Amino acid sequence: MRDGVTPRRPLARRTLKAVGLCVLGYTVFWLTSALGVLAVSAWAGEHAPEDGELAGIRHFQQVDDRVWRGSAPSEAGYRALVAHGIHTVVDLRAEDLGAAALAQPKRAGLHVVRMPIRDGQTPDGRQVDRFLRVVADARGPVFVHCGAGVGRTGSMTAAYLVRTGQATPRQAALRTVAVGPPSLEQIYYVLSADRDASRQPPSVVSLVSRLADAPRRIKASL
Repeated sequence: MRDGVTPRRPLARRTLKAVGLCVLGYTVFWLTSALGVLAVSAWAGEHAPEDGELAGIRHFQQVDDRVWRGSAPSEAGYRALVAHGIHTVVDLRAEDLGAAALAQPKRAGLHVVRMPIRDGQTPDGRQVDRFLRVVADARGPVFVHCGAGVGRTGSMTAAYLVRTGQATPRQAALRTVAVGPPSLEQIYYVLSADRDASRQPPSVVSLVSRLADAPRRIKASL
């Protein structure tokens, strides 16, 4: 110290060290959570039926005799759905979609119901109730999708299976992770589901999940 002035270099070093430790801690946390979910998803996938095949749709699977699930269809995928006997589509994407993309299912002759859910997050109780009504009222099977057909789609179909008594939360969770790795809050959401209601995860679970899922969501938005 000279003339009562504290040297700034040690403070800068301490700040840099603290930032480095935060980055290292986040990296370890992210790797642990990501690898854990990937491992569970890979294990569940080995014990699950293979995805069906439909042109222009990935992860195309039958949930039950009323519901099919998969990724966002291409234009050919929408036409394939009609040929498959499906005329109602539930779109869970909250992303900004251009007019051309929004017009594709209507051009194919499909009735579209939009229930926007942000990537990595879960449907609220009103959305699940609405989905149940759409399925009950539809003339024929319903196809539900998000972007990749994994997390949001899995959360909705898992809630549907539990609410209709066709699966326990554990069974629904295994079916969900078998398709692909969902976010931590989506896993929590499915495991905590019950037949009476669909509840959002606690704030702390959502916060941890979104921190772990941030790199994937940033990459998906680019």
